[in-house]
Parts: sequence; structure tokens; C-alpha cells
Amino acid sequence: MKRRQTDRKNERGLTLVEVLVAFFILFVVTLAVLQLLAMAYLVNLGSMTRTEITYKAEQLVELIRLQRYRVTYLGVADDSTCFPVGANSGYTINATDCQLVWGPTGANLISPDARYELQYWIANNAVDVRAIPLKSGTNRYLGPAATKVVVYVAQLE
Repeated sequence: MKRRQTDRKNERGLTLVEVLVAFFILFVVTLAVLQLLAMAYLVNLGSMTRTEITYKAEQLVELIRLQRYRVTYLGVADDSTCFPVGANSGYTINATDCQLVWGPTGANLISPDARYELQYWIANNAVDVRAIPLKSGTNRYLGPAATKVVVYVAQLE
């Protein structure tokens, strides 16, 4: 039996244009989700960096407190070359200087492949520590995490 032409007009189905519009909408939604995932990754990377260097800054403050106690109350000699802790003193700790004091065999604050630099200043019985991500080199932080400088201030006594 042959179908008549008028019977085909009543059939339901999707046209090619409707399918293309549906794929385009799905594509736009997928791109938005991927953008969200990329932003979440960058935020997570920045948080990880800030957490790591904040921990190192806090660890440095505790070492300074311990060293000042040893020098002041126990009479231990002050290592003013690599670890000055007197009034109005400061030091920049990086991966190349004073590895015996700051490296894995000493305070374990900084290693040869460290991605940050620590600076501290002692004045008016307070310590100001800055943890600064390195801007160059193979071990630097990537993305916006490289701008996450942490300033940690503490009272010594």
C-alpha cells in the first residue's frame, strides 16, 4: 500500500536545525562547566601556596622564640651570621644560604628546591616574617599563586 503525501505531514520528528540548536546549547553549558573547573583549580592552587608558606612563616616565628629564649635565659651563643635574634635584627633566608642552619639537617625550614624565600625583622619585641614565593626558576609556584606573599607578625614575649 502506498502512503499519500498528505500523511507524511502529520509525522513527528526532529529536524536537523533542532538537533544543531540542541548541540549548541549543550556545548555552551559544557564550556561554562569547564571554565568553572579551571577557576576552582586556580583557587585551590593559591590556597595551597598560601597554606604552605604560612606554615613556614609560623615555624620560623617559633624558631626565633626558641632561639631568643636560649640566648637570653640559657646563655647559648647567638649565631648572628645566619640566625640573628637580637633587637633590631633581621635576615633573608633563601635556598642557597646557611643550609646547615636552615636546611633539612638544621631547622628544616628551607630546602635546595624551595619555592619560597623567608625574611624576618625583629624590632620592639615583635617579629615580622614575610614568606615570598620565588618569581623565577624551575621550582617556582605557577599561576596566580606566585603573588601570594604572606606577612606573619607575632609578639616575642
